[in-house]
Amino acid sequence: MPGTKGETAATGSGPLAAPSGAPDPANAEGFLAAAKLKKTGSLVMTVPAAAQNMLGLAEGQEMVASVKGAQIVAEPIPTPEKAISQLKYTLDELVAGYKADGAFTEDERAWMDAPPAGREVC
Repeated sequence: MPGTKGETAATGSGPLAAPSGAPDPANAEGFLAAAKLKKTGSLVMTVPAAAQNMLGLAEGQEMVASVKGAQIVAEPIPTPEKAISQLKYTLDELVAGYKADGAFTEDERAWMDAPPAGREVC
């Protein structure tokens, strides 16, 4: 039965089945799965793979948790990387205004001459 012993309702077909193709959060309403909480300082709940796929979640995704009645609601926080990755530019647009023979500004020269500040490879 879905929702018991870690089995999910996202297998097979019907209203609780995982949608094919791109994640569609609107279809995630009927998803049902059981998960155990783990103690690691805080309580941690594993998000089932089917739910991860339905919502387009990835490791490191920031979430906001709220309590509504007796329910914990976790919602993904949109990340700038996702917003940026959706932007599409042509090579011509990216290099517009670039002058290969242009002189560097004082700030650009200082940045290029600065010693490594982290683990970058020189």
